[in-house]
Amino acid sequence: MNEKKRKLIEAGMKLVAKNGFHHTSIQAIADEAGISKGAFYLYFHSKEEFITTAFDFFYQKISDDFARVKKQELDPRTTLEKQINVLSDYIFTYKEVIILFVRENISLGENTDKLIYQSKVENFHWMRESLENIYREKITPVLIDAIIQLEGMMSGYLKWIVLDDVHMEREKFGAFIIRRMDDIIAGMAERGEEPLLTVDHIPASYEMGGPSHDQTLSAQMRRLQEKISEMKLAQQQKNQLLEVVRALENESGKPDKQPLVIQGLLAHFSRHQELQNEAAEIAKHFGVELLQ
Repeated sequence: MNEKKRKLIEAGMKLVAKNGFHHTSIQAIADEAGISKGAFYLYFHSKEEFITTAFDFFYQKISDDFARVKKQELDPRTTLEKQINVLSDYIFTYKEVIILFVRENISLGENTDKLIYQSKVENFHWMRESLENIYREKITPVLIDAIIQLEGMMSGYLKWIVLDDVHMEREKFGAFIIRRMDDIIAGMAERGEEPLLTVDHIPASYEMGGPSHDQTLSAQMRRLQEKISEMKLAQQQKNQLLEVVRALENESGKPDKQPLVIQGLLAHFSRHQELQNEAAEIAKHFGVELLQ
């Protein structure tokens, strides 16, 4: 994501969080970011698209930070501790943005709903992997209960930070939470506690181990849009390619998809060397041959 778009998202979201989604105009967002209203429309077609992109931006930001911690190849307890601290720092830094999603009932459409659901599934797998790596076979009988209790503890503390402006020593947060999980796991094992929930109770999509076909396709479409926005092309050419992306998204949502239409749309991207990988991946999802 280029610097101007990133600054627009960060400045605009703080303003929206302060004044409310419905009481913040596109002009106000542009003014806050120090750009013209016309420049706003170079990046977003509507305020709803702006919010959807912002949600994805902030979610990817923390996902990247989690991945950087994981690459350090620390022991499982330290890895989870550092990731929890990353999460608390992120929540504290962008708490105005979090308040927006907590307090306002904003209808942003199917794309945002998919992003939110995808984040829930990925968070589930992050917590599952982290707990299994720390507690091994000891946690197997009560795995789902342990995930729910870990999520509940983190959520409870972080809501105090966001909604009630409570300050805490965030560098101690991760270690504190893991020690409480030690107590919970040991207590359940000592009592021979029967689990309230098992893997049989959770939605099938959570157990698939990764994003669905539709979620993966949406992510590839977003990467394609980002690459187009950063290409050294005339703005008119960029806008034309972005229009093709939107046409492709519309076609993907139809029950009777037309392979020839999809091939024709993808051909616009295969002409550009830097877009060929994304075009090939999307063609594979649709089961069509990429035209050269």
